[in-house]
Amino acid sequence: MEDENSPALRAGVDFRGSKNATQRILKHVKPGKHRAPLMRYVRINLPLTTRLLLLAMVAVIGAASAASALLSHEPFPFATPALWGVVGAAAVFVAVGLLTSARLWNWGLAIALASLLVYLGGLLGNAPYVWNGASVVSAAIWNLTLVGAIGYIVLFAALRYGMIVAAPDNQHFMD
Repeated sequence: MEDENSPALRAGVDFRGSKNATQRILKHVKPGKHRAPLMRYVRINLPLTTRLLLLAMVAVIGAASAASALLSHEPFPFATPALWGVVGAAAVFVAVGLLTSARLWNWGLAIALASLLVYLGGLLGNAPYVWNGASVVSAAIWNLTLVGAIGYIVLFAALRYGMIVAAPDNQHFMD
């Protein structure tokens, strides 16, 4: 059992987990260096807000894909079933994310990558852009599938790197 009122722990000296508890734990410091990379010092401990932000990003991807599927401008052959697949997966992801405390961020990455793949297919096909005869709103909705996917991938990378944390996890700050 650990003593939370230990003077060593209060002073920031934590030798737990090292050999014979006599060496500092330097998880992120590379051999030969004295400090961790700069981005390791950025820590945002808002787990519920981050969880809702990740769910909102997937909801944006799903809504933009649904709106793109309902347009009369098909980006490439058989794009409509692919877009509806992204919409269905996003709807299931958001529902499970709101109703449970599961760590399902890898599934969200799959949805974002599928949306990115559909967008790239549209670039090779006939995506709804203004110069293709589509309206400005159609082009903006189509581009929102890309922006939402990239946004989720960036947040997922920050989550994996340890800069942010999503519920039910916590970074255990000791303020």
